[in-house]
Amino acid sequence: MTTAEFQLDPIVPFLFVASKKEEMLAALRRLKQEAGIKKFILVFPQWNGESKLPTAVHAFEKFGDLIQEVRQHLAEDGIEVGWWCSPSLSVGPQPLNEQEHPFQKIISIDGAASRTANCPLDKKYIKLLSGYVQTVVERGRPPFVFFEDDYEISNHDVVKFGCFCPLHLGRFSQQMGLSKDLSREELEAIFRRGDELSVDYRKAWARLMKDSLVELASEVRTAVDEVAPQTRLALCQPGSCDFDGELTEAVARAFAGSTRPLVRLFGSDYNSDVANNFPGLSFHFLYSKQTLSGDLELIHESDPYPHSRFFFSAAKLRSLMTLAMFYGLDGSQTYVTQYTDGPLEEEGYFTMVGQSKAFFSGLRRSVADFEMAGPRILYRPFAHAYRPIAGNQGPFIVAPAWASVLGRFGIPYSIKSEAGPVMVCGEEILDLSKDELMELFKGGVFLDGLAAFYLCKNGYGDLIGAEVTNLESTLSDSIGYERLTELTPWREHTAGERMYYTNLTVTVHQESNVFQIGGLNESTQVLSEFVDEFDQVVAPSTVLFTNRLGGRVAINAYNLQVNDSASVYNYKRKEQFRGIIEWLGGTNLPVYAAAKHPNVFVSAQEHKESGDKMVAIFNMSLDPMPQVTLMVDAAWKKNYVYRLNDDGTWVLIHERVWEQKEENKYALSIAHACSTLQPLVLRFSEHTI
Repeated sequence: MTTAEFQLDPIVPFLFVASKKEEMLAALRRLKQEAGIKKFILVFPQWNGESKLPTAVHAFEKFGDLIQEVRQHLAEDGIEVGWWCSPSLSVGPQPLNEQEHPFQKIISIDGAASRTANCPLDKKYIKLLSGYVQTVVERGRPPFVFFEDDYEISNHDVVKFGCFCPLHLGRFSQQMGLSKDLSREELEAIFRRGDELSVDYRKAWARLMKDSLVELASEVRTAVDEVAPQTRLALCQPGSCDFDGELTEAVARAFAGSTRPLVRLFGSDYNSDVANNFPGLSFHFLYSKQTLSGDLELIHESDPYPHSRFFFSAAKLRSLMTLAMFYGLDGSQTYVTQYTDGPLEEEGYFTMVGQSKAFFSGLRRSVADFEMAGPRILYRPFAHAYRPIAGNQGPFIVAPAWASVLGRFGIPYSIKSEAGPVMVCGEEILDLSKDELMELFKGGVFLDGLAAFYLCKNGYGDLIGAEVTNLESTLSDSIGYERLTELTPWREHTAGERMYYTNLTVTVHQESNVFQIGGLNESTQVLSEFVDEFDQVVAPSTVLFTNRLGGRVAINAYNLQVNDSASVYNYKRKEQFRGIIEWLGGTNLPVYAAAKHPNVFVSAQEHKESGDKMVAIFNMSLDPMPQVTLMVDAAWKKNYVYRLNDDGTWVLIHERVWEQKEENKYALSIAHACSTLQPLVLRFSEHTI
């Protein structure tokens, strides 16, 4: 299917209750008729039942037969039926005696054994899973099989950092060329040290986790090829994909065999209808889209678990799907049914999909050959190797804090942008080589306090214009508030000098929340500072510096990854950060949310050849915006402004006002309301569409 022909064709998981066959078939037909949904994956096995008994193979045989029967019933309706293998590494019989596991269980860093998840290196388990999958595919002939996102190592019941079983310990010791196998206790001690050897070992360990999952996927693929080489095996990308060795592409290709690799990217929220977490929630699927190879088919995890609007609105689901299409994803695994014997009891989701398919399809067709615009957020999938381990938890972060900060401030961001500054927080900076750091310092870079702290520890203080250290408790206790200095020129829509600040945000986490900026270069500019209750300066909070390489550097004292307080999210900070980013890049932002609207997420793209620009706006506040006002760079100002209509067509906006604010910057006001999570997609062009 070409981009011009693209039609959203969502794939819907469906729990088929065999005892109510006619009702289930009727529900599938209704979804086709009312929402245009024609691809389904039947859910099996469930977390218990016959699939967990010693006779589990018979359950898989019966399920394969059920898929074939359902496919035959629905063939004339133009409905495709596949299989969702859920869960995957927990498939198979469970022992009656917990001490007599039939397979090697995944073992956590602290020695705890998973109650359900099996080690992918266990040859008995490899044979079992491969046989089960082959059985279902041979009997059911599903066109596609999805492996649920428990196809991972480091996220199973009691295991959050694994697998430290004898099989993995032996393989690791062999790969590292050690004279004897390390014990779990010995490896744990090395991992917790945090030195150079620890980092090297943790990266090698993560790659071993990936390799073991690739091996299992390859064996499953081989088994399927014996009976149906055309069947597509797809990976549901797990949240720990990068912590487990950046596994996504390698595992997807192993599952795919000779078919096109297919990946469902994670990027949803469970048990939550919160709106303002949207920018961080969606960061990783943008990262995946911009970094994975172009031949992979990438679809979005459009999952409003637990599949009821008591917990997750159809509006939030629609917004996530809109952003997925705006980013150019190829489709959606959309959960519109409940896992009950009344699957269509919740009508809100499939009604929304049916009403929005034209909108989604038109949007996805429109973004072909567009490129993301805005400052680049640095994300390094192996940065976790530098983070301290807390207990048995894998210290993985899939969205740098800058995603939330820029998103809530209405500033668009990208992953691979060559233009504009780079936003860096925390341990991401430690994963850069010396050459990469030098290139970074030649351009514009915005550091949070933790990233700057690490740079100073490693001897780069002269290139960032300050020495950043831990904040002493006597100083943190003396801070009364934070204020802007006279050097801060960016104050639009703000009042006064005093930044919103509560000392509690420092004292609760004083060693990790705020860092002390000192030892300033004589040319370093202080934009804001911490002061005590007597208005005496305690320490700078935000500084700017131009280094000897000609690069521009900004530092904010907060560890942004652990601070989402009002000390970060306030109106003065919004203007301060926006101005700093433009200073760092030496140019205007292409577009950003103007005025005082809080929590307005803006994403932007441009077409290099035609010059067209596209902007997606998401109001994450519960307060409606009666009209939309954007600040737009002069190069983005176009004669025609269009809005994407619900039917997927572009409608010219007549009620718009361009007002020049600076020499190269315009305010665009559009008389169009933007309600909570009701996306507004705009297109700027010099020609009619």
